[in-house]
Amino acid sequence: MAASRDVVAPPVYSATVDQSSFNVHKQLSLQRLAKHTHPDVLERGLTVGVEILDQLKGLIVPQPDNNVDVEHWTKRIGQWSYTLTLFYILVLTVIAFPADDLRAGSTKSKIVIGVLGNTGAGKSSLINALLDEQCLVPTNGYRACTAAVTHITYNHKAIPYRAEIEYIDELAWSQELSILLRDLVDDDGNVSTEAANLTTDAGVAWAKFKAVYPTLSKEDLAKIPSVESLVGEKNVSRLLGGSCEIEDTNAATFYQRLQKLVDSKDRSTGRKKGANTEPKQAAKEPAYWPLIKVVKIYVKSPALKTGLSLVDLPGVGDSNAARSAVAETYMRDATGFWVVAPINRAVDDKTAQSLLGQSFKRQLRLDEGVGSVTFICSKTDHISVRETQESLGLEDKLLPLHERYEELVRDEEALNTELQTLIEAKAVHNDVANGFDDELESWQARLQDFQASQETCASEFKPSPKRKATGLDQPPKRQRTSSDEEDLDNKHEPSDSTTQSNKVGDKCEDDVVTEPPTFEEINSKIAEFHAAKKEARKSISGLKEKMKGIRKQVDDIKTELKEINSEIISECISERNIVVKGTIQQDYALGMKYDDQDLAEDDQYDTKVASRDYDEVARALPVFCVSASGYQYLKGRSGKDKAGSQFRNIEDTEIPMLQAHCIKLTEVGRIADSHRFLNSLSQLLGSLAMWASDEDFVSSGTTKEQRATLELRLAKAMVGLRDGLLKTAKGAVTEVQEALTELIFKKHEPAAQAAAFEANSTALHWSRPIDKDDRARGGYRWNTYRAICSRYGVKQPHDWNDALAGPMVKRIAPGWEGMFTQRLPSILTVFARRAFEVVKQCHEEIDREARGVLVGNAGLEMLQDQIGGYGVVLETHARDVRRLISSAQKELNRKYVSVIQAHLRTTYVACASERGHQSFARMKSIMEKAIEQRRFVMFDASVRSVRKQLESMLREQNQSMAIRMEEVSQAIRRDYYAVLVRGNVPNAEELRRCREIMRRGVMKVLGTSDKVFQEILEKTDLDSSNNDVVMRDVT
Repeated sequence: MAASRDVVAPPVYSATVDQSSFNVHKQLSLQRLAKHTHPDVLERGLTVGVEILDQLKGLIVPQPDNNVDVEHWTKRIGQWSYTLTLFYILVLTVIAFPADDLRAGSTKSKIVIGVLGNTGAGKSSLINALLDEQCLVPTNGYRACTAAVTHITYNHKAIPYRAEIEYIDELAWSQELSILLRDLVDDDGNVSTEAANLTTDAGVAWAKFKAVYPTLSKEDLAKIPSVESLVGEKNVSRLLGGSCEIEDTNAATFYQRLQKLVDSKDRSTGRKKGANTEPKQAAKEPAYWPLIKVVKIYVKSPALKTGLSLVDLPGVGDSNAARSAVAETYMRDATGFWVVAPINRAVDDKTAQSLLGQSFKRQLRLDEGVGSVTFICSKTDHISVRETQESLGLEDKLLPLHERYEELVRDEEALNTELQTLIEAKAVHNDVANGFDDELESWQARLQDFQASQETCASEFKPSPKRKATGLDQPPKRQRTSSDEEDLDNKHEPSDSTTQSNKVGDKCEDDVVTEPPTFEEINSKIAEFHAAKKEARKSISGLKEKMKGIRKQVDDIKTELKEINSEIISECISERNIVVKGTIQQDYALGMKYDDQDLAEDDQYDTKVASRDYDEVARALPVFCVSASGYQYLKGRSGKDKAGSQFRNIEDTEIPMLQAHCIKLTEVGRIADSHRFLNSLSQLLGSLAMWASDEDFVSSGTTKEQRATLELRLAKAMVGLRDGLLKTAKGAVTEVQEALTELIFKKHEPAAQAAAFEANSTALHWSRPIDKDDRARGGYRWNTYRAICSRYGVKQPHDWNDALAGPMVKRIAPGWEGMFTQRLPSILTVFARRAFEVVKQCHEEIDREARGVLVGNAGLEMLQDQIGGYGVVLETHARDVRRLISSAQKELNRKYVSVIQAHLRTTYVACASERGHQSFARMKSIMEKAIEQRRFVMFDASVRSVRKQLESMLREQNQSMAIRMEEVSQAIRRDYYAVLVRGNVPNAEELRRCREIMRRGVMKVLGTSDKVFQEILEKTDLDSSNNDVVMRDVT
């Protein structure tokens, strides 16, 4: 770098900009684009916007190969006053730093959908069909074994199929091994007799041991010195805490490779579960599926391309804390949930009303997730037509189809009867024709004999009595072909023509010696039989034509029968789908209503907080009735599965509807993200346009005193703007604090006391003897009780911590839901509106002061355009605050239960450690005494902890909002100073030259950007009737 240079300027932009062709500062095309509502159009604008940011940032941030001493340049400029270096500060604060923030905001929001469903619900088949893959999602061979979370998202890399498998760490595996040993080994050190039963805890534990340590025998378990020795095993330790990746271009081989890692097939014996073959000693290779924490699959599926990802959630409460934490995290962060159930059970089991239990529904309320649920009824191809017709009353509707079906069946029977008659007639004619063939052969042999004996005297011709042609006298009869016999099912009597031919032949076999037939007689007989044979073959051809026509009619009938049958089944499926959807929607709303009524019995319940329109809840619930197997069949990927033949078209499977739903779920976020980015970009470009404009909006006749007065009043207005915005933000935070106190904090004490009063009865409920006739009355077996304690109170489907906290959270939930779904959004909406009023009042005040010294109204119009943009900025900030608080509250509302678990942790450990005689009784006693002694303390600690963290979150948001209001006021200040105070720059030639270089570059980018945004709009035709976007080619 040249040290002699005082200032090193950035590169000179030689291009000139014709400002007369458009008003650069307005950026009208960008403003129009920012108001668009179609996500595809908005995202095209977003992509262009990011490129523009890169160009603007490049004006002051040099590339590595540029020989520009930016640091020295900025340092020298920074020595001048703020007024002199306005362009430098503006560019640095408006281009460099906001551009980075804007780029970060240009990324798409992720929509994470948790897929829930019991074993056999068809989740894997559903996801495969949704992804348009025959087989991609891995499955676990042992259904009783807890599977890892599977996260499926779009693949942006070149290789089409990728997977990342993350493994738990050493600590997590060590803790799980301790739990598994307790499940598997009894107090005497013997392996449980239930180890062979995979439906038991001991069976699951043994399956995991044998998978990871295949050479380990049951006898070895009692001799294990410590779990650390197992954790330190070479092949195991190299995986723990690590990960592996799979990449493939073929879906089938990708699935096989992935399945090998996650499947729990018993490799220690080389057999699949249930196989009866002898074990293969050489097949003892370990399988590491118990070590998997999460499986992430990346696939190029159109359903996921817009930002949605699916998470197959096997449930929480795993014996492994790491896997359980992953599942719990996904449950907390999920944008929505899909509840999958077979259609023949979805209604009968009241899935929508029960919704996987009260705990899940309560958590939905706390997480603002009542409207985030989608129900998917699977296996719609499993249907009984008769039962469906009777239950839905479809007999009359389907009667014409059934009548037509029966009519066709009768027609088919009649045609088959006629066809059989023709077959028999054809067989008879075949026999006759074959008889004529025999006679022809005989007479043709006679003709040959006659011709051979023409030189012999007729008197010497002495035929032997009852001559039977043999040898050369009569050639062997012609063998019948398959066409002669194809329709002969039964033997038939010879026809009259056959009898006549026999009579003709009998003349040659008479005992009386007669004169040999003459040449003419032989030829006459041959001609006679030729004609008869021709007539017989003609009759056979006629019969064949009739049979062909009848067979065509039968085939047509069979085709129509199949179509009618498919139409009947399809109609039954469609009608059942309609009924099921309505029933599930009503059940879901009814379940919410029952819960609200149950809560209304509480004296502390505020009916205004949680009031809801249950009809709207029902209407808004998405329900899909799908057939994955039918979709795969119609896509040609079914193999032997013929379920798709029951559907008239692929849309009837509703998989395409669900795929469209995936894309629809991302639209709100895509639109919001694009609007946020494009509005911020419009604001940025507007500020830059005012700074880069070569116009001087202040009248040249304005005196120094007038300029000074204007600048003073402008400074005062900016101080008022800043104070007004800060005051508005503080007022919003105060309202939030008051709402938290009213809706949540006041409910804490009575809710904690209610839970404490019920805690003893809950513990006694666990200790009751098992009632086999009514398991709801409580009680656990010894091994189940200890397994729950070993897992700190959580073992699916049991959650003792939630059971204890339930009465407390139940009373807090309505206020919590009302706070974060109603009151908070309302407060923030009002805040944005009030803050915008402050900005408008500031502008009006400056407008009155500035009109006397400005040349025309161009400068004020530019500022007026910017004001609208700042209104959008404030609204965006309010939404961002709500989003951050919403995310934080999801974690905080779980603290009610986690604090309870923390208080009982030592108790759980003590119970799980009990051994020997009467250990079960001691476990119960320890638990009951601990709850009795700690119940008031732990519930009070629970609500205090949540309150403390809510208040801390509020303080953070108060600081964040104050900082944001400072940023907005500074941005507005820059805009006004750029228009109203720009004339105060003294004659600093070098500074002006640098400014001119920067200005030209900025104006070039701004001019080009508006044209690009205009091109995007020109390629878009808006259909005003349905707001669809139709793209057309523009050359």
